Amino acid sequence: LGIEWHPDRDEFCCALRLDHTPVFTKRGLLSLVARIFDPLGFFGPSIFLAKSIMQRTWCSGLTWDAPLPDDIHADWAAFVADLASLLNIRIPRYVNAQHGSRCLLLGFCDASQRGYAAVAYVRILDAPTNSCIFLLGSKTKLAPVKTLTVPRLELNAAVLLARWLGRLRHILAPQLNIIDTHAWSDSTVVLSWLTVPHDSFKTYVSNRIHQIHNILPDCKWHHIESVNNPADCASRGVMPSELVHFSLYWHGPPVIYTDTSSWEPCSPPKNICELPEARPTICTARADGVLVEWFASFSSFDRLIRVTARVLRFISRFRVLRKRASYLFPRDRLSESDVDCVPNLPAYLSKSELDCATRIIILESQHVHFAGLRRELSCTARVSSKSLSKLSPFIDDNAVIRVGGRLKHSNLAYECKHPILLAKQSHLAKLIGERWHRLTCHSGPRVMAALILRQYWIVSIKSVLHKILSRCTVCVRLNAKPVQPFMADLPASRVQQCRPFARVGIDFAGPLQMRELGLRKSRTIKIYISVFVCFSVKAVHLEVVSDLSTNAFLAAFDRFVARRGLPTDVYTDCGTNFIGANKQLHALVNSAEGQVAIANARTACEWHFNPPSAPHFGGLWE
Repeated sequence: LGIEWHPDRDEFCCALRLDHTPVFTKRGLLSLVARIFDPLGFFGPSIFLAKSIMQRTWCSGLTWDAPLPDDIHADWAAFVADLASLLNIRIPRYVNAQHGSRCLLLGFCDASQRGYAAVAYVRILDAPTNSCIFLLGSKTKLAPVKTLTVPRLELNAAVLLARWLGRLRHILAPQLNIIDTHAWSDSTVVLSWLTVPHDSFKTYVSNRIHQIHNILPDCKWHHIESVNNPADCASRGVMPSELVHFSLYWHGPPVIYTDTSSWEPCSPPKNICELPEARPTICTARADGVLVEWFASFSSFDRLIRVTARVLRFISRFRVLRKRASYLFPRDRLSESDVDCVPNLPAYLSKSELDCATRIIILESQHVHFAGLRRELSCTARVSSKSLSKLSPFIDDNAVIRVGGRLKHSNLAYECKHPILLAKQSHLAKLIGERWHRLTCHSGPRVMAALILRQYWIVSIKSVLHKILSRCTVCVRLNAKPVQPFMADLPASRVQQCRPFARVGIDFAGPLQMRELGLRKSRTIKIYISVFVCFSVKAVHLEVVSDLSTNAFLAAFDRFVARRGLPTDVYTDCGTNFIGANKQLHALVNSAEGQVAIANARTACEWHFNPPSAPHFGGLWE
């Protein structure tokens, strides 16, 4: 398949038959290119030249059998005339290495406007210097029709080389001891990209850099001049006669024969922002003028108060130590014995400490949300906000803003008459609402509001409590409404206009006990009620029935017809009395007298039975 092996000299050569006369059309061009089968890519530079000519025919929009333009015809004729030179190329099959020999895997990549290519070599470290480099093959690809920048093409060449080296390493690993992998490129931009984290660049470049690092994480990249790059000819294409004597391609550049310590790795760039395709980094500074309560990270009111009380206790004790140190030891530091002189406070927090912590938290919340109101109350008695002026706010002796009101002479506690004012967006109001919600065992908003208003006046407390209830997982789970099924449309008999009792549903109710009146020895009789429900206006007609027999129902139906008229449609279940009545009515209709009555009548009655064991079909009258 495209490659022949000569056992006598242990060499590969090109197996190509040129006995056919070339056809200078797109079809003939493709036929000849497809006949050159080169799986290892030994003849890649020349085949790439043929592929580039084929791409020109596609871009020109030629049909399959149309003659080639003059420029393409001349290039293709020169290539076909020189194609026989590929038969003179001999590639040694044997790699001068034993099983498990130490070796280096080397690769080169390059790109041009026509396409990009990758060439791979292996260096046997245990072999002599003059016979230690062997060509493993090459890979070439045409550049896409959509124009790409040269750095992107060079990056695609690096990706192609990484895939090619990764596949070769997987194939050669069982036979050779590959101790290291090296790659060269003549693009300083690509080498700089590979030394920087991939997320610093745009998506196109970032994805390919990430792919290279995943395939060859331990590969060392180096820079090489274009004149010494063996992949340069594969990325531009060369004539077959030139490829035969292209020593740089077959044997590699001189640098790979030198000591590996002289191969300098590429260094990262000094400034990433100067590289092309760099992702712009935007730093914005925003000054937030909105004050935030320092305790906004607390999720429990009780824990907030206790932590604040502990901090206040520490501050007060530290002040005592500092005062004593300045009085007794003005120049010396405090020792452990001096600290022990300070009396220890009890482990638990006293009520006065908790009240002091609560007052400080309230003052902080009011300072954040009612700073303007405090300033107005301190300077003048007039409040500019209409919603707050209705509350008659004032500042008490502890600098806390409270609500006024008309309960000054009542016997209620001072906190009930003048509750503390809190804003609805305050985090403290939220913590207080959640605390009372837990204490009242997840009660509703009315109970919570009544208890909270004894001490705190939260502006728009209903919205605050409703927000707390909507975020409470326990309340949401307990108050969840079941999903209502999608109801089907009502049947036509229920929604079409007709006279009352033209369409009726019939069923029996009972049994009931009826007692005879006016007799000395009255007896109790069991009766039933026949229920006639109108489909149009939902009116109900009741008839007393002595039993559940067919004759009793027919008598009740006769009385109903005499009072309401003959219905056009009757709907019942599959009761035996209804089925028997239907049979008798059909027999009456089929008789001679019934035929005369039907001929004289303007309407006829049609009986409808529900499906057996389906009482929900008669939901209207059941």
